[in-house]
Amino acid sequence: MPNYNTQHDEVWRLFKRGDKEAFATLYRTHVGALVNYGNKISSDRTLIEDSIQDLFIELWQNRERVSDTTSVKFYLFKALRYKVYRKLKTDNFFHSQDIEHHQNDLSYASHESNLIGLEVQSLQMENLRSLIKQLPKRQQEAINLRYFHNFSNEEVAQIMGVNYQSACNFIFSALQKLKLNLKVSVTSLLIFLKFFLS
Repeated sequence: MPNYNTQHDEVWRLFKRGDKEAFATLYRTHVGALVNYGNKISSDRTLIEDSIQDLFIELWQNRERVSDTTSVKFYLFKALRYKVYRKLKTDNFFHSQDIEHHQNDLSYASHESNLIGLEVQSLQMENLRSLIKQLPKRQQEAINLRYFHNFSNEEVAQIMGVNYQSACNFIFSALQKLKLNLKVSVTSLLIFLKFFLS
């Protein structure tokens, strides 16, 4: 029996060869992060769950034709984003020109009590949560990908389907807005983001 404590790329290779246990490992390893990311794209949980299910069904059905990847997580995030937006457009949830301004409530997990003990810091965390919800949709998504899922700026751009400069602009603009409203340094803001989005 294969050892599944190997690196993700080995599990990916086994999955491509038709190994069902490797496929199950891929699902268990990534489904939580995919649900979390999907919920940042749309508040329709059923649509997200259906999209993830469809994604894995299609992966299995097309396993022999699926390309090799240097990052399984990146591959799955990009595929899920494409699938969700395609479903949203197909089902007429919103028009493509409204994507930038479409606002969804973010359901970030709150770890203030475990991570930050001081009351003033807790208040800043509450302010941060509120301010992130007020950012344009694409800036919210970029911040989530960059600081929650630890993708590079280049990977953020590829997942979001925009050029590198646009991804950097989304992240920079979001950080600037948050910094100005929180009245903290960029360094402090990045620390807050790491705590808040972890």
